[in-house]
Amino acid sequence: MDVMDELIELHEEHASGLLRLCRQAGWPDYGEQELTLLVQQGRFFGYQNVRGDIISCIGLFLFGRLASIGLVIVDKEYKRLGLGRRMVNACISQTDESTAIRLCATKEGLPLYEKAGFHSAGSVRKYSCHSFRPIETQNRLDAELSSFREQDFQELAAADLTAFGGDRSNLLQQLISTSEECVIARNNEGHLVGYGLSVQTPANLKFGPIIAPSSNVAARIINRLAAGKQGPMRIDIPAEHTSFHDRLLEMGFHSDAELPLMLYQKKMFPDQNGHLYALISQALG
Repeated sequence: MDVMDELIELHEEHASGLLRLCRQAGWPDYGEQELTLLVQQGRFFGYQNVRGDIISCIGLFLFGRLASIGLVIVDKEYKRLGLGRRMVNACISQTDESTAIRLCATKEGLPLYEKAGFHSAGSVRKYSCHSFRPIETQNRLDAELSSFREQDFQELAAADLTAFGGDRSNLLQQLISTSEECVIARNNEGHLVGYGLSVQTPANLKFGPIIAPSSNVAARIINRLAAGKQGPMRIDIPAEHTSFHDRLLEMGFHSDAELPLMLYQKKMFPDQNGHLYALISQALG
């Protein structure tokens, strides 16, 4: 095949090539704006053919001692050439021994990741909604919701760090600036205990991340972010939050898929407090 041997690093000028691969893979959530942000925040690698077309890609996102691999795509005409394996190994080589590497596997990619040394460490459920049903927000004693202000950011980043286990502050600043809405939750003592974002993608209104001390507060954040909105919605949640699953069903969401969450070798996730109720995306965690 007409594949260039050298794995190259991809930059913002390659966003249109990445968009073509996402469309071919059936991932409509990603537009050129979203892909440009991801390229700015992570390190992307890929292969070209002799005509200079991007025919594969992978993203590596570093958050302190936690890294995430995502957007692993190989053009359908170039599959079974070992490009995926080589890209995954290249990303692993960019991290050190103390870094835990996570990824959300598709069914197609699962054998590749298992051979590369990843093991199952949970799962992620994807939900969609086409007709949102507001819920009655009864227990207001658990938290007070308000719109995000710039002076909230340090507290927000600290809450995110203890929930996710890695420092995403640079990414969060960019996400908040491009979001539809950012809502924060404070407890009775006035401490920030959670937050949530909504982002409009080409395919839907996407919720995440959602950090909250309980499924009740997480549901109230979604309720606030979805208020008055029309059209398709999406959210990806860690599967262990079963009570949140029930709240999402109440609001008109249905589960589309459950995908394996994998970790590299014998590593464990950094300390997390169980307050991560929704991911930014399957690629970013």
